Amino acid sequence: MSGGHLSKEFFELVKSIGESRSKQEEDKIIIGEIQILKAHLAQPSISAKKMKEYMIRAVYVEMLGHDAGFAYIHAVKLTHEKNLLAKRIGYLTTNLFLHKDHELMLLLINTMQRDLQSANHLEVCAALTSVCRLVNMEMIPAISPLVFKLLAHPQEVVRKKAIIAMNHFHKLDPNIVLDHTDQIRKVLCDPDPGVMGATLHILYELAKSNPANCKELVPSFVCILKQITEHRLPRDFDYHRMPAPWLQVKLLGILGVLGTADQKSSEQMYEILQECMRRADSGVNVGYAIIYECVRCITRIYPDHSLLELAASNISRFISSDNHNLKYLGVTGLAQIVQVNASYATEHQMVVVDCLEDPDETLKRKTLDLLFRMTNPQNATVVVEKLTFHMRTSVDQHLRRELVQRITSLAERFAPDNEWYVNTMNTVFELGGDLVPAETAFNLMRLVAEGTGEDDQKDMEFRAFAVNTYLKLLEKPSLPDILVQVIAWVLGEYSRLASVDGYTLDDIIDLLCECIDRSFEDAATRGYLVSALMKIVGQNGLKNASVENVLKSYRASRLTDVQQRCYEFEQLWQTPGLMQKVLPYDASCEDININKRLSFLDGFVKTKLEQGAKPYQDAIQRASAKESFGHVHAEVVESKPTLNFTPYEAPTKPSGGYPAASGLGGGASGPWGPGGSAENGSPGTGGGMGGSSAPPPAATGLKVDGPRKW
Repeated sequence: MSGGHLSKEFFELVKSIGESRSKQEEDKIIIGEIQILKAHLAQPSISAKKMKEYMIRAVYVEMLGHDAGFAYIHAVKLTHEKNLLAKRIGYLTTNLFLHKDHELMLLLINTMQRDLQSANHLEVCAALTSVCRLVNMEMIPAISPLVFKLLAHPQEVVRKKAIIAMNHFHKLDPNIVLDHTDQIRKVLCDPDPGVMGATLHILYELAKSNPANCKELVPSFVCILKQITEHRLPRDFDYHRMPAPWLQVKLLGILGVLGTADQKSSEQMYEILQECMRRADSGVNVGYAIIYECVRCITRIYPDHSLLELAASNISRFISSDNHNLKYLGVTGLAQIVQVNASYATEHQMVVVDCLEDPDETLKRKTLDLLFRMTNPQNATVVVEKLTFHMRTSVDQHLRRELVQRITSLAERFAPDNEWYVNTMNTVFELGGDLVPAETAFNLMRLVAEGTGEDDQKDMEFRAFAVNTYLKLLEKPSLPDILVQVIAWVLGEYSRLASVDGYTLDDIIDLLCECIDRSFEDAATRGYLVSALMKIVGQNGLKNASVENVLKSYRASRLTDVQQRCYEFEQLWQTPGLMQKVLPYDASCEDININKRLSFLDGFVKTKLEQGAKPYQDAIQRASAKESFGHVHAEVVESKPTLNFTPYEAPTKPSGGYPAASGLGGGASGPWGPGGSAENGSPGTGGGMGGSSAPPPAATGLKVDGPRKW
């Protein structure tokens, strides 16, 4: 809409929004505009010109974060107009206001179907734009046949929008497009480059989902890419003197998908990839983007030695650039080359190391990832030092956790010797702390216990080195829990190998007793220390006052694990011979012989059976016994109290008159007494009155005779 057709209200709205100084002032303007629009839209017979302006003003309301739901139905009605400009404004506003699952979409289906069959290609284009934006799964069956017919429309802009709509259908339901792949392939040969370029997107999706069905198109893609690089397309598609760079990028992506693990298809691409990289090296950013896409394609297809060397040389220039974006691009591309063959990146590793000094955190992380991929037995120590340095200086917990995992992985894969591995892992334990998984500590303990298994003498020297190293570490006032657990286990198993000047077994025990009083985050750490003391004392038959004090202090610990270990320690300490058998020296890797029959208990069982104890029954015997006494069990179950849902019986009249009140002591007087009769009126006997001499019945109820107390 040109400025000459704007109303004064619209002009003032735009001007006031531009001059507003705060969000509150802007909201106040929009709230007032909402009231004005509601009043205008409530009027009857609004002209198409006015309605177009009202819809644009409603778009302003929505753009600034307010609800213009009152205008949605008017936007839908505007799509029904015969005036082309009004219809296009209607489609524009519905695209902005509605979503594919909106309840008003039902009112648009017929309009879309009618406009898709219109002779005016502008109406068709407006409808196709809404199809790409608003059509959902339920509307596809009604809309898709009309869209497929438009692939043969004489206007190239219609064909382009139709293929874009088909790409939208494919994202919603891939099966919709599978029956029309032949039509899509024909559109790939469309004389208009724009239509051909739009086809590449849906073909890329089809190639990703099923590469085998698109293998035969590899020559066509190679031919198109060659024509583009040779400047055969109109100059309108050039960008900074680079021919159709976006089409080149998409074509390279498709070739990368189709050439994966396919030597025959890949061989058809080698020449054009080399030519594409050569022509793209023009010193502009879009050329660098094409080179990067060529590198990605080269690393995905069947490898070629000359192409990989060319890719590595081009990427190395990115890494050496002063531009941070190009450095990041170079590091990323080199990481992909390393995945194919690490030897191509060996000569560039010093340049990569220099990238670690860059202040850009994103580039640092990407470089660390590349160093991890480039690591080999020759450079492992240098790479681990770099990773350790960054773990020491970083405060990002996510990065530190990732560095812990990578350093651990490299140390386990490329450790030059066991001593280097122990020192490296100790550094990781100190710096990483609770970020180190427990499995890493177990792996280190297993290495100390098992050694290499090739030379026993070297294994013992390695264990002595570990003991001496951990003795020095334990002198530090603060250590992470996981490192203390490793130290406690190693000293408990091999403390007699210590050769540090000034340290005897008693000194080691005192150091462990001092350490146990430190504050720990993991409750299991004190249990490790108690077990270490138990092993040292038991294996060497020592008596130590510090140990006795520790046991007295922690027998009443709130942690049942520590409490139980202390009690077991005390009980075993009373019998040193048994303690040495229970805790033998260097027995962590020995197999434990399990007596499944528990024959050592035969004497005890025999004694108990003679004393009248019941014999043990296995599962089969218990099952048969349960079946034998099943009826008894059923009776017990039935006798258990349960809820009674049976209704009470209705009350009935007594049939024999009222019962005699024989529960009162001293006899009953009156006509209903024991000797009285209601018919002859004779008085009853009892209660001291004359009559029958029969003795009165014994009192069985409440005693109601005697003096009253009130």
